Amino acid sequence: MSLASISTVNQGVSVNGAKNKNTLTQEDFLNIFVAQLQNQNPLEPLDNYQMASQMAQFNSLDSLHRIEKSLGALNNHQSSASSLQAAGLIGKKVEVSGRSLSLEMGQASEALYQMAGAGKVKIEIYNEGGQLIRTLDEGLKDTSKQKVLWDGKSEGGQTQPDGRYYFQVKAQDLNGAPIEVNHSRIGKVLGIYFENGQTIVDLGREKTALGDILGILNSAI
Repeated sequence: MSLASISTVNQGVSVNGAKNKNTLTQEDFLNIFVAQLQNQNPLEPLDNYQMASQMAQFNSLDSLHRIEKSLGALNNHQSSASSLQAAGLIGKKVEVSGRSLSLEMGQASEALYQMAGAGKVKIEIYNEGGQLIRTLDEGLKDTSKQKVLWDGKSEGGQTQPDGRYYFQVKAQDLNGAPIEVNHSRIGKVLGIYFENGQTIVDLGREKTALGDILGILNSAI
């Protein structure tokens, strides 16, 4: 019986007689190999090829175990480096993919959009309940990044209550064909915390994963 076939033993059987064991460790493999040598049939001993094959299996297992430990150490190092990098973001403005806005005392947060081609633009503002409260006619825009300029008021001119809002940019070329648009929002990093092994960036009303940050802004756009 080879080491490979022994590794498929059923639950409840182990080399040392222990019960409820689903996998074999390196020590188990070595014990099995030694037991094979000690209990082999003297009239039909293991040939050199079979012994070399089983030793190669054991060495492969050992190598995989070492690689696994090395990758674990590397992952811990990268996590520490990411944590240090994230701490340096506190107090800075960052750009994050998304269409949300926050309104504080009538002042809307910053947001951006960028079109795949030049064309006519309209921006729709929705409240958290999904109700359209304002449409902004932006006219013709090029492919550079553009600001979303909302004064925090409804179509009728009423200042909206503080809270979360959403914007949708609709763009068409001169022939009326839709243009693809990327939406992003700007937020100031207020803090960093960790959740389920992930680094979370606190942007006030919004939170995002560190990996979702598109850019760091060192000045106002």
